[in-house]
Amino acid sequence: MLKLDDATGEVLWSQLYASPSAENDSAYALALDGSGDIFIAGRVNIEGRLDEIALLKFANVDGELLWTAFDGGAARLDDRALDVAVGPDGNPVVTGLVQNANGTASLLTAKYAAADGSPVWVVLTTGLVNDASGDGWIGVDGDGDVLVAGKAWHSSTSYDVLCAKLAAADGQQLWRVDWTNGTRADDPGGMLVDEAGDVIVVGVTAGDYLTVKLSGANGSRTWLSTYNGPPGWYDLANGLAFGAGGEILVTGFSDGTGTGWDIATLGYDPGTGAQRWVRRYDGPSHLTDEARSLVLAPGGALYVTGYVYGDVTGMDQVVLAYSHPDLTDAGDLPAAPSPLAAYPNPFNPSTLVTYRLDAATEVKLAVHDLAGRLVAVIDGGRREAGWHQASWNGHDDRGSRRDERHLCPAPDDCGGERRVVKLTLMK
Repeated sequence: MLKLDDATGEVLWSQLYASPSAENDSAYALALDGSGDIFIAGRVNIEGRLDEIALLKFANVDGELLWTAFDGGAARLDDRALDVAVGPDGNPVVTGLVQNANGTASLLTAKYAAADGSPVWVVLTTGLVNDASGDGWIGVDGDGDVLVAGKAWHSSTSYDVLCAKLAAADGQQLWRVDWTNGTRADDPGGMLVDEAGDVIVVGVTAGDYLTVKLSGANGSRTWLSTYNGPPGWYDLANGLAFGAGGEILVTGFSDGTGTGWDIATLGYDPGTGAQRWVRRYDGPSHLTDEARSLVLAPGGALYVTGYVYGDVTGMDQVVLAYSHPDLTDAGDLPAAPSPLAAYPNPFNPSTLVTYRLDAATEVKLAVHDLAGRLVAVIDGGRREAGWHQASWNGHDDRGSRRDERHLCPAPDDCGGERRVVKLTLMK
């Protein structure tokens, strides 16, 4: 796990965790509490118990591991956490898949004390489909009640959306619905809880995007919206976020006409489910393009991430940016600040400093100590626009080894722009 500086991408700290057996350790979800401490949910292998649901808490300041908690089904088969959230009381809740001895699966949902990871309550919700995809999501409403969703199977209706509400205090099941769109297969791909405590689930129903809103009070359907791509073939939603005014933002992949699967992103009215807009993206090679997630940034930019297939390069990462709610293309967004970064950092014996100039200018790349005194100049002179690199071995201009220092271009020698990155020299 890494924590990065939001402005520069500099690695502030990194942390590794390995279970005693060091087998099958995987992270699947994370959540932050009000102090910025991090909860990681996943699985670890425990001798005699196979894979278990794991929840780990790390300190925001330095990544220190604060505690671990493990749980699993009675059959002691391969279990794994799928999602994690933090309630208004600051305590984390996690949900995951546990395998039963008869070949079925259940959702295990547990609440833990934030202080030490001790369990507050543990609840099993039966009827989960036991498959490799491990579909399961969790959210918390304003009262601290917990909502979970997964995929169920019924012979008469095929796949259905399983959704349940659990009481904050003791995990008692307040209601459960296995929602179905008639006899059609309904396969969930994501779930969120809105400010009113209602549940939004996305996925696929009868080969079309599925977006359904369920009442937080009793699980009844408030509205249902579907999206069918231009040729009327297969479309699947797997990403969900909330936009301005509670607008529901959905993304996934959708068949295009002569373009294979395209990334289709839509906005829905939160009250009625009416479609407000749609944006489709077809990669340069007109092959398979798929979104995996989306997020609305504080400044209003909507980012959609996933992959596109290239003729030669195969599967490539893609990030699409739109300004919301106007949904203009990413080119209209403000340019990102010119970066300054160092890798490795912390370092020993040397680090490579990388920086980018938007235009040709005079540059002075210098190391200063914590009091602002000059330690060493590692690059200087006129540099053209583009990327540049300079190496520093941790010594000052006199050849002496230094301790922790700051690195920054002198403010008057880089087009009037000051950029700073903190370096840590390991002893």
